[in-house]
Amino acid sequence: MESRVGLTRATIMLSVGMALSGTAGLFSVSSGQPTFNVVFFRCLFGALALIGWLSLKGGLKSLFSIERKLWPLVLGSGICLVLNWLTLFEAFHRTSIGFATIIYHLQPFWIVLAGGLLLGEALSRHKIGWICLAFLGLVLTILPKLGDVQTNRNWLIGVGLALVASLFYAATTLTTRAVKGVKPDVLSAVHCLIGCIAFLPFLNVATLQSGYAPVWGWLIGLGVIHTGIVYVLLYSAYPRVPTTVIAAASFLNPAAALLSDFFVFDRSVTAMQAVGLALILLAGLGVNLGWPFIFGQRRALSQKS
Repeated sequence: MESRVGLTRATIMLSVGMALSGTAGLFSVSSGQPTFNVVFFRCLFGALALIGWLSLKGGLKSLFSIERKLWPLVLGSGICLVLNWLTLFEAFHRTSIGFATIIYHLQPFWIVLAGGLLLGEALSRHKIGWICLAFLGLVLTILPKLGDVQTNRNWLIGVGLALVASLFYAATTLTTRAVKGVKPDVLSAVHCLIGCIAFLPFLNVATLQSGYAPVWGWLIGLGVIHTGIVYVLLYSAYPRVPTTVIAAASFLNPAAALLSDFFVFDRSVTAMQAVGLALILLAGLGVNLGWPFIFGQRRALSQKS
């Protein structure tokens, strides 16, 4: 009974964390600030929130106990993470929150390809099939806009930035896996501090001075909610729920992003784009859960029986 209650609580934490993470674009765009400013303050307020969390847990000393040999990987993963935020937030401005978020969900496929090509991991025909389906979805999402590229190159640049963001996130995941013995909340706090240092020279103070009061609400929310609270919720839930629950809950992220687009910014997608985006999400689910592509294995099993 206790384990069931614990699983339910962890599932709720995971679901809330995923849904909240899907509204990061809403906070970014609504702030009205340049992308460099948005990322800098996400890092600043996110670092403060995570350091506060570590202090409450009595784990603040962990920030200063990372082994020296791990620092190249910590720095590399941190730089990839903040560049991922930079390119994704810029993609939000150039395309739309929902559209960029779902393009961004190509990240699992880069990880699978990198594992197969660089790390020698098995790359099965089923994984290759899901990857091909995801890129078919990408083609379908772009096709309706190709005629507008001459007059709206901004949109195509936004798609490219969302793809680059997914590559940076895949690189973050791969490098973070190699950082052994460092807790996720400690690593995230360090990553935010790296972002503060990296983006401080690009801070545009003039736009902050001319901005209106709610700007700070959006920026603080982006750091405290989407980097502090969301990360704590997700990292607390991940070890306590099965992979199937994580994969299902991950749909709440793009769902929240699309709802933000529709209800706040009155943006929608065409039928073809909807099919393409659905294929990307379906393929992501197939890769994460290890489904056989086109249910080939199930047919083979039924023939044997």
